[in-house]
Amino acid sequence: MVIDLRAVEWEGPGSEVLVPPTGGRGLGPYPDVPRISHREFGHRTGMFRLLDVLESSGILPAVVVDVLTAEHYPALMNHVLPRAGEILAGGLSASRAISSAMSADEEVHYIGATLERLAAVLGAVPAGWLGPEHSESTRTPGLLAAAGMRYVADWGNDEHPYPMSGAGPLWSFPLSWELSDVNAMFHRQVGPETYARGLVEAFDWMVAENAAAAPVLGLHLHPWVSGQAFRADALESALRHLASHDAAWLASPGEVVEWCR
Repeated sequence: MVIDLRAVEWEGPGSEVLVPPTGGRGLGPYPDVPRISHREFGHRTGMFRLLDVLESSGILPAVVVDVLTAEHYPALMNHVLPRAGEILAGGLSASRAISSAMSADEEVHYIGATLERLAAVLGAVPAGWLGPEHSESTRTPGLLAAAGMRYVADWGNDEHPYPMSGAGPLWSFPLSWELSDVNAMFHRQVGPETYARGLVEAFDWMVAENAAAAPVLGLHLHPWVSGQAFRADALESALRHLASHDAAWLASPGEVVEWCR
């Protein structure tokens, strides 16, 4: 279970947005209050509700944190850190992506600045990385490995972790894009009950298909989506089903990767 706790920046007039903005709708005229305030809901309300839902199911989540959140939301960080099983590095902000438009030096600086500034808040460098909107360049895996990252969660192309080719000790941890709340409930407008039923059906099928193969059901939730009150009941019911099953190992991405390694 990975909760994505990242903030978007107030882009100025004419500023370039490298990835389609998330949170509310498409990019609007400056100042884009509807989009920014929708995303801010996750930091002010949604994260607290989502953590309560997970706690009721006995789930200790991993949390993706960007530099903007770490440095500008100290009260929120004080609440989240004792309730997180692991922290993943999430870049500088949700709206500052990595891309092949960057030079190698620019990307090295981006990754290094992210890890240095997160370590100043967290007291340690995270072991895992999830880029803003899963963004990467063709160099990213190798640069993450060189920076000391143990795994990256940008790739959803498997149900098992695997070593990244040509990236030294770096492994890939799969997060399901199909079962991401943003993809399902926000972009495709799937209702909460339908989404929750999908989580249960995916889990039950994996168990019945081959529990001995230990597939990973990597769930990726966002507090500005799953932290909405009208989605809480259905999500809580589905998570209780998953957590109560004898076949489930409620582990952080780092724990799963190290077990596979």
